Amino acid sequence: MRIVKFGLLVGSIYLLTGCSSKYPITYNSNPTGAAVVCRGINKGYTPTTLYYEPSSEQKEYGTMRTVPCTAQWISGVSKDYSSEWDLKQFPNGVMQTLQRPSGDGYEKDAQFSLQVQQMQLQQRQAAAAEDAAAAASYNNLLNQQRNYQL
Repeated sequence: MRIVKFGLLVGSIYLLTGCSSKYPITYNSNPTGAAVVCRGINKGYTPTTLYYEPSSEQKEYGTMRTVPCTAQWISGVSKDYSSEWDLKQFPNGVMQTLQRPSGDGYEKDAQFSLQVQQMQLQQRQAAAAEDAAAAASYNNLLNQQRNYQL
């Protein structure tokens, strides 16, 4: 019975982690907090990771082209990310960090960066609290199941 429970637990973890062959590209900026905009769609604030599915042809040639993405800081300054990636040099994914171009509004962008970092910290703390509650609930369920079997 314990082997079956262990197998179910391992299977659940496998499904929840979403094992995938997708290629991760992390878009970053300095200062962080720039919006990553790809074809007019906001994908989040830097750093953010997007996942792409390279075709078999792209894998064979070792390069992949993605949709064009731009870092847009709150001050209005922007800069384009690369859209061509070397799959052989970076087989497990890549991170590109763009330095903010010079121009007015750096202080505004730096302050917004701090706000985004604070928001991301709060999101991680909330996720950790949810994970802890889920683990406690799961352990409670296991204990109830054990008590029921006795």
